[in-house]
Amino acid sequence: MWKFPKTYKFNISLEHLPIQETKLRQMVLEWEEIGFRMFLPFHVFNWKTRPEPILHSHIDFDFFYQLSNFESVLFLCFPKQFEKKKKDHVTNILRDKFPSIKETHNHPTFLESIRKWWKDPVQLYFGNLGMVHTRLDMEGIKNPTGFLHLQIHEGESHIVFRVGYLKAIQYRFHLKKFKSPFPKIAECYIKTRDVHSDGSLGNVYDRFLGYLLESQTDEYLLPYFGLRPSVPDFIRELIPEEIWNLPTFFEMPDWVLTNLKAEELQFRTVFQVSTSSQLHLK
Repeated sequence: MWKFPKTYKFNISLEHLPIQETKLRQMVLEWEEIGFRMFLPFHVFNWKTRPEPILHSHIDFDFFYQLSNFESVLFLCFPKQFEKKKKDHVTNILRDKFPSIKETHNHPTFLESIRKWWKDPVQLYFGNLGMVHTRLDMEGIKNPTGFLHLQIHEGESHIVFRVGYLKAIQYRFHLKKFKSPFPKIAECYIKTRDVHSDGSLGNVYDRFLGYLLESQTDEYLLPYFGLRPSVPDFIRELIPEEIWNLPTFFEMPDWVLTNLKAEELQFRTVFQVSTSSQLHLK
């Protein structure tokens, strides 16, 4: 005689979370206080965290789920499909709580990796490059970096923009040149500070949030050119239009950004393009 299961138990683990283990534990304790409501109808009966190197952490959740009569039959007949569907559902809930790991856990296919490698820019050429410093009121605004420690003074965060005219994009095998009038582009950075495992504060960095264009309606083009990420919408809406007040002296030198993979302004260094160089853009 068939014996239909009444409950289903499963485990979900998340590794390399960009958050200190102590902060992660505090976050989960707050979820526990409200009965892990975000997971219902799945119930948490055990969880544990552990630290990982470089201020990252790991978490394990043990869940159980009360099966309906129909689900008992499905689970008995199609256990693998049933398990995958339920696990994916709960994992997506967790990923919504950790937005910065979404991309990490969605592993691209081999073809997608090749396509991305082909389309990713390796150098950006700018004209009339300048720096703009401003402050944004962060009250009621979620942390755009995920879990990095923001440098906030009197409720405001220090924002840095590197603004200029985008003159060309160098890809792996071709150079995309723009014609005058060149589009205005900015890189947006927010000031953060390292936190050591003992809770002490470390170096201050300007963390890269993304690219933006002078006309927000044109920013759908950024992914087309391989310029990712774009500035989060909730930050983009706060950015003053004054950052685009650039001089129009095109005799100024061109600049090239080569380290597009870096995440801090201090490591996304630009270099002046010599007028005698073959790479100098007219």
